[in-house]
Amino acid sequence: MSRPAVFLDRDGVLVEEVYYPETGEWEAPLKPEDVRLIPGAAAATRRLAQLGYALVLVSNQGGYAKGKTSLRALWLAHERFVALLAEEDVSLDGVYYSYAHPHGVMPYFSGGSLERKPGPYNLLVAAARHDLDLGRSWMIGDRDTDVDCGRAAGARAALVDNRHHPQAGEGADVRAKDLAEAVSRIVMHSV
Repeated sequence: MSRPAVFLDRDGVLVEEVYYPETGEWEAPLKPEDVRLIPGAAAATRRLAQLGYALVLVSNQGGYAKGKTSLRALWLAHERFVALLAEEDVSLDGVYYSYAHPHGVMPYFSGGSLERKPGPYNLLVAAARHDLDLGRSWMIGDRDTDVDCGRAAGARAALVDNRHHPQAGEGADVRAKDLAEAVSRIVMHSV
């Protein structure tokens, strides 16, 4: 029997965004030493797993495409992220990154991409690969593209506030100040 999943965006939901003076932007960590879990995010994620949800990370990571970092640095940042979760007794059932960006400068990583949110491609692939029930699943993110992605896949969507990138949140089933509050509201919707 298919089980429900919670698809999680990484940066701004699980991991703190970083301010880089050289770009003048708050963005995803571009190197492993910059990866820090948002306080309470691991506990909220662990709660979802205890409730029987598959945990699937779906994240756009355009730093390499935009020429800001190397693919190796992004992979090492991912490994640090997974290690920090493991220290909190959290493991993911699946991980899906899109390294492309529509305004990228790197060959093969620039322009449109099937994998990039708001497209639902990675949610559909994860559902097929892990036998997930999208109709009982949620997408939690901090951008309108996350909400649109979840809705396009047939899942419900929760929008977590991001003080660096305020979003409209139209179409979100739940709005929350952080992941812990989003999880509490998802639990109330599931009862």
